[in-house]
Amino acid sequence: MATALTMPQLGLTMTEGTVSQWLKKVGDPVKKGDEVVEVETDKISNIVEAHEDGILLSIVMKEGEAGPVKAVMGYIGQAGETVPGDDSGPAAEPAPQEAALAPVAPVPAAAAGPVQNTIVGGWVLATPYARTLAKEAGIDLALVSGTGPNGRVVGRDVEAFEAEEKVRISPTAAKVAADLGVDTQTVTADGRIMKKDILTAAGVVPAAPTVPAAAAAAPVTVKAEVKSAPKNGVLLKGMRKVIAQRLGDCWKNTPHVHHTVEVNMTKATELRSTFIAMDKKFSFTDLIIKAMCKVLEEYTAANDSLVDGYLVHNEGIHMGVAVAVEKGLIVPVIKNANHKGLMDIHRAVGELARAARDNTLSPDDLTGGTCTISNLGMYGCDHFTPIVNPPEATILGVCRTVDKAVVIDGKIVIAPMMNVILGYDHRVVDGALAGLITSRLREYLENPLLLL
Repeated sequence: MATALTMPQLGLTMTEGTVSQWLKKVGDPVKKGDEVVEVETDKISNIVEAHEDGILLSIVMKEGEAGPVKAVMGYIGQAGETVPGDDSGPAAEPAPQEAALAPVAPVPAAAAGPVQNTIVGGWVLATPYARTLAKEAGIDLALVSGTGPNGRVVGRDVEAFEAEEKVRISPTAAKVAADLGVDTQTVTADGRIMKKDILTAAGVVPAAPTVPAAAAAAPVTVKAEVKSAPKNGVLLKGMRKVIAQRLGDCWKNTPHVHHTVEVNMTKATELRSTFIAMDKKFSFTDLIIKAMCKVLEEYTAANDSLVDGYLVHNEGIHMGVAVAVEKGLIVPVIKNANHKGLMDIHRAVGELARAARDNTLSPDDLTGGTCTISNLGMYGCDHFTPIVNPPEATILGVCRTVDKAVVIDGKIVIAPMMNVILGYDHRVVDGALAGLITSRLREYLENPLLLL
């Protein structure tokens, strides 16, 4: 009996997915574990593998089509089996093995004619797999013709373009072009593009005369100047490009306000020392997460989100924790953090931080946050203004703890003091509410036994 190949659930919040590219054709033999189809959500892409040996009997969901989780995308079975819902008779026999193993003709490269793809809002319509290939190869997707649904660029298009580029341009010339920011599609050459052609296009070396002196009086076509990369310039790409775009949009579209309060961490320091003596360790970040959860339980409006003009009242308190990784910043989320004890929070923070640095976080680990904690205290920071991460309405910046002279009960004493900064979306949180939040947070941190 034919087995259905269904849309996987790539995360707890996923409700539907889109077929971005079929990696097998109807009639192709497949083995258990073979990659059959690529699906994508608005956040990630994933390859669906075959769960049994057989052939791909039919494709129900075509490239570019979306469907709910568990929807049938296609069927895998044995030759001659009938596909459910198909009254046309048994499925066709697979092509001979020789034909199945024959190389597939490459998709014509973009250089063969005008580039044909779809651009939406300044972005080339492409599958996540195609974007990954293009990123790794340093290919501008705008130069690649798309053969997928609605002109979408798929993986095979990028592979074909890359193969053609390797023939059209020498490896050294390609590297120099990338370093100088030269678009190879604008470079003309007699035959294969070489290093000297790239340097000429970039204006690094003068171009050789192309007409004899006798023809000097003839009209001359002046080639447009190719904009080269600035000295020591590195093209913004990858995670850093995403961070730049995301934070730029956040800062531009969200009316930020920040409140700063100074917290006496004497009792928190004593509590931590007591726990360490019992071989139970926690960090100030763990304690602050616990305290912030308590505050959000009391002032629930600060846990709301603004989504498409609707104020969403989030039932759970899901705390994002900013983690620095090699190429930038990532914010894994502790789900239902307000239901966890201090040591549970400590373990969760440690596990998510390790997963972030090892690049093993799941989609659910990165979504659903309702508030974020960003701690720069370990870097000696005394003050900063963190950027709210929409649709969240609040973010808490944490600074270093440093001994200061303070007045307590009319006496000057030395106490460990720490600044915390509440950043908030003023469309959701008013100033008076923010003042109550920071005041209550300071009360909890200065009296941490209230959290246990």
